[in-house]
Amino acid sequence: MGFRFDGAQLFRNLAEQQIKTRAALGLFADTSAKTLENEAKNNHPWEDRTYQARNRLKGDYEWQGNLLRISLSHGVDYGIYLELCNEGKYAVITPTINKCSPKIMRGLDRILK
Repeated sequence: MGFRFDGAQLFRNLAEQQIKTRAALGLFADTSAKTLENEAKNNHPWEDRTYQARNRLKGDYEWQGNLLRISLSHGVDYGIYLELCNEGKYAVITPTINKCSPKIMRGLDRILK
């Protein structure tokens, strides 16, 4: 009496799970990027004058091979000055990421369990 194992079904199931996990991660990343964007737009520390700096804040995500990247960025050329000048008085990117990242990481943890 011997042991016989056919891994074909196992490999099919693993491939299917990988596809489902990647789709769930993409959906979660899209939601997280929008959360970052909305948080930044609603809680920016500067006074709006033209609304360009606020309106052009952008949360986004992209797959880079197997790496999933979520980003938050300025869409105005003077965004770097808002972030770095006046001792960060008008910074919105890092404070938003710091505020939202614990919740994002908890959600990611739930997906990957």
